[in-house]
Amino acid sequence: MKTLKSSLVIMVVTLSLFACNTQTKENQEASVEISEDVQVYYFHNTKRCATCNAVEDETRVALEMFYDEKMKAGTIYFTSLNLEEEEGKTMAEALQVSGQTLLIVKGETQINLTNEGFMNARTNPTKFHEIIKTQIDNLL
Repeated sequence: MKTLKSSLVIMVVTLSLFACNTQTKENQEASVEISEDVQVYYFHNTKRCATCNAVEDETRVALEMFYDEKMKAGTIYFTSLNLEEEEGKTMAEALQVSGQTLLIVKGETQINLTNEGFMNARTNPTKFHEIIKTQIDNLL
C-alpha cells in the first residue's frame, strides 16, 4: 500500500512539473509579438563601459542617419533595455537573450550584431553604421 501511495505522489509531482513548464513556455511565446516592423533592441546592464555606451549611441546615429523617416513613421523602432530591470528581463527571456546584445528583429528573423557592435562602435563607427544599414536593408 505504501508503494502505491509513493507511486501516486511521484506521478502527481511529475505531472505538475510538466504542466508548469508548458504554461511558462506558452506565456513566454505569447509575450513576443511577431511584427513586420523592424525592431532594434539593445540589451545592456546598469553599469556600462565606454564601448557598451558607444554601441547604443552609434546604433542610434545609424538609425537616425539612414532611417529617420521610417522611425518617425513607426516602421523601424529602437529600444534600449536594461537587463537588470523587469521590462528588460522579460523581453530578454522572450527573445532568448542572455546578456548584452544588439538584436535586429523583423517577423521571426533575428540578426545578432553584438560582435560587430563591440568590434566597431568605438574604433570604426562608419563601418558599424554600414553593417547596420546592410542588415536592415536586407529586411526591408
